[in-house]
Amino acid sequence: MRQPGRAHMAQARNPCYLAAMPVFAQLTDFHLRPPGTLTLGEVDTDRLVSAAIDRVNAEHPEIEAVLVTGDLTDLGEEEAYNRAAMLLARFAVPVLVIPGNHDRADVMRDAFAAFPGVATAAVDGKICHATEIGGVTVVSLDTLVANAPHGTVGVEQLDWLDATLAAATGPALVAMHHPPFAVGIGFMDRVSLTDSAALAAVLTRHPNVMRVVCGHVHRTIVGAVGRVPAIAVPGVAHQVHLSLSPEAGPALVMEPPAYGIHIVRDGETISHVAYVDDYGPPIPVARGQTVEAVQ
Repeated sequence: MRQPGRAHMAQARNPCYLAAMPVFAQLTDFHLRPPGTLTLGEVDTDRLVSAAIDRVNAEHPEIEAVLVTGDLTDLGEEEAYNRAAMLLARFAVPVLVIPGNHDRADVMRDAFAAFPGVATAAVDGKICHATEIGGVTVVSLDTLVANAPHGTVGVEQLDWLDATLAAATGPALVAMHHPPFAVGIGFMDRVSLTDSAALAAVLTRHPNVMRVVCGHVHRTIVGAVGRVPAIAVPGVAHQVHLSLSPEAGPALVMEPPAYGIHIVRDGETISHVAYVDDYGPPIPVARGQTVEAVQ
């Protein structure tokens, strides 16, 4: 259940905080296995996902909702989905989930039936939904193609998206798993979204779309789909190796786990990428004091 008044704590701390300033956290690419099982035999995703949730809760009491942009599990196992749902229940705000290419829609739907929009299909066979949070319409798209690594929105979901954005009375964010833009990493671009141009055509008709946020590529990558800025954020566990060589094959690296923070304010969206790991407390710098003076 949502904790009453939690999003207003920041206002009490900061008199300049604008009331109409919803803040969203974004977590992506959990790749969970059943408890006690390492992902790819190497990565303790259970520990890393748990740490990311705890960090967001500790650092960001101002968030209005959490967007989880796919690949909640690595192999689509029921135990892994149940564990993901249990971990995400630590949040006191709405959690909006969508599948990625590693997910199994049928198993995910059962495990997340109590989460917003999952039990009722806006488009037949898809886990897609629209939720108004703090005056912002968050449209969550399902790009899963069963048993395939690439993604597709599809004609029916594009029609639903078009109608949903037309009905929105304020700004909108679009969340999805596969980035709708080329990322420059060959092995990831080969498993990208197949209908980005069709998506761009829909989004271009709706000037209220502020940003597209996504995952899949396990890195911070900024692009655009049509006129709309888009950002992919890193995973909360492992990351994808940044290799621009066309011959490079898929590889992961244990770079720092991270998450996104998106602020919608005054007709624009501001996006941050923050790290899960603890790098020590903030070091205060007095007004007029140089950074060198505190070193």
